[in-house]
Amino acid sequence: MLGAFLAESEPVYIVGGAVRDHLLGVSAIPGWSRSTPDGHPHDADGTNSPPPIPASTTDLDLVLSGPVLSLARRVADSLGWAYYPLDEKRDVARLIGKDVGGQRIECDAAALRGDLRSDLLARDFTSNALALRLKADSPPQLIDECGSIADVASHTLRRISERSLRDDPIRLLRAVRLAAQLGFSIESGTRKQISELAGTVSGVSAERLRQEMWKLLDCSRPEDGVRELDALGLLTPLLPEVKALQGVEQSSRHHLDAYEHSLLATHYAAELRNWLRGGPKPGDSSLAQSLEPWTEGLRRHFREEIAAGHDRAGWLVWHALLHDTGKANISGVNNGSGGGPQTYARHQELSAEIAGSRVASFRFSRRETLLAESVARMHSVPRRLVKTLTEDENRIGPRAAYRFFREAGSVVAGHQFVRGLGSGGAQQPLDGLDVTLQAISDLQATGLERGDGWGRFLEAVEGLFCYAFSRPAEHLAAPLVDGHRLMEYLGLAPGPIVGTILGKLAEAQASGTVANVGEALTLAEELLAADAEQRGTGA
Repeated sequence: MLGAFLAESEPVYIVGGAVRDHLLGVSAIPGWSRSTPDGHPHDADGTNSPPPIPASTTDLDLVLSGPVLSLARRVADSLGWAYYPLDEKRDVARLIGKDVGGQRIECDAAALRGDLRSDLLARDFTSNALALRLKADSPPQLIDECGSIADVASHTLRRISERSLRDDPIRLLRAVRLAAQLGFSIESGTRKQISELAGTVSGVSAERLRQEMWKLLDCSRPEDGVRELDALGLLTPLLPEVKALQGVEQSSRHHLDAYEHSLLATHYAAELRNWLRGGPKPGDSSLAQSLEPWTEGLRRHFREEIAAGHDRAGWLVWHALLHDTGKANISGVNNGSGGGPQTYARHQELSAEIAGSRVASFRFSRRETLLAESVARMHSVPRRLVKTLTEDENRIGPRAAYRFFREAGSVVAGHQFVRGLGSGGAQQPLDGLDVTLQAISDLQATGLERGDGWGRFLEAVEGLFCYAFSRPAEHLAAPLVDGHRLMEYLGLAPGPIVGTILGKLAEAQASGTVANVGEALTLAEELLAADAEQRGTGA
């Protein structure tokens, strides 16, 4: 791809993150050694060919002499890549394609803003102000105009100038995201100015905020990123619902206030997210052992992208962060008389409303908004199901599991929210799995000691996994008997009793109590007779 650009215009400059990441050692540009004494590259393989894209780079920024749009279109056509005029006024184009290994590559090509020095000094942070100059007949040349190499070496995130942050408030949030992502420390002057300008982030477009917030919460320790937002005054304009949880007391089973509890749940959700993406097992051995039999099915489910680049696994962190936000906006009830910890009846509904509103405010898709609402609304249900089990019951049974997944619904294509199994067949996504893993993170963050109740909970919710992954397909398929057949067979007119009987038949089908049409109709007769007897009319 770089060769195609060089064939059209040279020099071409790779700028920003790709060069920084090479210096950090997280990507490699063959033909350029980091070990030269003066920090400048040399031609390691003795050839004059341009270096290929760094192996780990999927987002590449190039600058070159304009006009760029027509040039980028020619390059895209020659490569068979997609082309988008990203910013016609500023002469910026985006190309999307795949490298020889099949890895997706996004390349933004922009016209130089004046000369290269001016272009680099107009950027945000010194670590992003590096350039690699490429020419077909000479080795790559590293260009550092503002001490970038030293800051990268010391893992310091530093503004280029005071104007850097004032010119574009998204850079306030980006500073936190980059520091979390790269393990950098934000330089003191930069921190001070971020705090001073924190309120201006509210004026940034929702789409740009969404991109940075997703990346921040997708870091290895998202709870640290949230704490840094708070320390710099950015939490209030970005996530006021989370800020409002500070100091909100909870019931006696909790050992933390609602804010600290939510951050701890976020930590455990990130552990699950990493495992679902192929990373290490969760640190709790009991949990790891409990999840092991369902690894393949869970990873398949959570790999699904609800929207481009946003998988279900990544959303677990958002669910954990937002699941209790309703507690700051609802009156608590003291346990017993007098003061003491609070309980918050029906906070789930308010949390669902708040979570959905916040996700929508970042312009996430309708599907993502609905999923956030569903998980927040139902996050306490798995725990309640476990409490209803008798001493002789170890797992949540198939009938209860059916009701649970039916209530959780499914996010499906076409921005449609489906409540009830059967409308999408056996392949319909089961959002109850998202609820269940959120409930696990929630309970992990509750109480100093988990005790025997933790093991019982894990064993019980295996019934939900068993139902989702092991039930025969017909239990998730269309009902054995529909409303028309039922009314015709029983001689009923449309009315509430029809819906009641259909619901109970669906539960019986889901639990395996009925397996064919004949058994379903027999049960329907029994249900109708029982209803008539209860009403005192006789069967």
